[in-house]
Amino acid sequence: MPRILNTVHKLCATIASVAILMSGCGSKSSSQTAGAVNVDPVALLTSINNGLQQPITHSLSGWDWSSFISNFGTLLTSFRYTLQMQKVTYQSTGADGQIHSMTGLLILPSSIVGAKPSVPILMYQHGTEVYRPFSPSQFLTHQDTPTNYPEVMVAAAIASTGYAVAMVDYEGMGDNTDPQPHVVGATLAQQVIDLLKASLVIIGGTTGNSSSPCSWNSQLFLMGYSEGGYVTMTATRELQLNDAAEFTVTASAPLSGPQDLSGTMRELILSNIPFKAPYFIPMLLTSYNYAYGGQTTFFSPGYAMLSPYDTTIPPLFNGNSQSDAISEAMGMTFSPVNLITTESTLTQQFITELTSDTSPGSVFAFLQENDSYRLPGQLSSTWVPTVPIMMIHDVNDDLVPYANSQVAFNAFSTAGAKNHVPGGPGVELVANTVTINISSDPVQTVHFAAAFPELIDGWNWLNGFKQ
Repeated sequence: MPRILNTVHKLCATIASVAILMSGCGSKSSSQTAGAVNVDPVALLTSINNGLQQPITHSLSGWDWSSFISNFGTLLTSFRYTLQMQKVTYQSTGADGQIHSMTGLLILPSSIVGAKPSVPILMYQHGTEVYRPFSPSQFLTHQDTPTNYPEVMVAAAIASTGYAVAMVDYEGMGDNTDPQPHVVGATLAQQVIDLLKASLVIIGGTTGNSSSPCSWNSQLFLMGYSEGGYVTMTATRELQLNDAAEFTVTASAPLSGPQDLSGTMRELILSNIPFKAPYFIPMLLTSYNYAYGGQTTFFSPGYAMLSPYDTTIPPLFNGNSQSDAISEAMGMTFSPVNLITTESTLTQQFITELTSDTSPGSVFAFLQENDSYRLPGQLSSTWVPTVPIMMIHDVNDDLVPYANSQVAFNAFSTAGAKNHVPGGPGVELVANTVTINISSDPVQTVHFAAAFPELIDGWNWLNGFKQ
């Protein structure tokens, strides 16, 4: 029987490849059926390779696609399942405490031959994105530009091996036009959990709906990079502390996330160093003003940002501007390269407040409330993970410093959650290293270059738990 399935698999891959060659470079990698998009993995990889022959928007140019092709590309060419993609519209709580309609992307594996598979679900949290058209769910209407959706391509490759993968757009992205709650931990975690619940309704849980190409085998994985690594950690925390009766996390891989906002990231802002992605500072201010504006004015543009930036920058976070455009509006230039310092758009009163005040209600206190390793409501304590967690972080990360993961790991270890048996419950930390060449692009970053290598390592670790 395995030999027969292998022959069928090769035949299907060959047919798909022939179809691609016959239809040329403009070939479609998908077809629309009943509200879902059916995607052939081989055709998707061809579409990616074709896209790499075209100019890539600068804000996404740091992704190391050669690493993707050599790792995730092999999953797409040796796929076990074709894919069904669909946008999920669901209800969740925004950072303002109100219920909002939000969206995400659900990718389901579909058998080439035989019965429906029973598969794990992977909640994949994407990194920081300010441009709404690059939201995961928007790929369904922009399939001709797959290189604009690097993490959707990762998710698709993983799904082709036998995972149901759900990707939250986040509030403020996808179809939602609210402000983004950037690194507002509990809010983003709830939006992930609500997407999980909505996705399981579509799948039909462990029994499976008649319209779903798969059912759920009760395993639950989480993974994400950068802000997605942060949201992965907070979602794992909320699932363990508040949803344990409904869900058990099988394993979680928070990769290169800003876990230590009140320490490492606060120090980065105050370091006043030239920075390659300065837009993240007003993004944090705009997000926290949305989330906490009813409690404090510290994050308001008039208090925190110098003129004229207090009026010109906040409107750029409406989802219609790319990150490079926001950095340029702050005074950074890309040709020629002229970096600006992290404090260059901030008022002295905000800098002083961030530097010296650690009392309740201070900027520091709001950041501390959102440190991913702290126990909500008891900020002097650390929550103790009881599920396997693998943190991976590049030691030379120039946008989200390695110390974020080290501080979190140290806190978990002190609380008794260090994983002494690899693969067992508790937390592990792996220090990664990549080498980049900035001679052709001086604003290339280790943080972007490390993404695909860490994602493949993170998934390989998670995949070791798969049943």
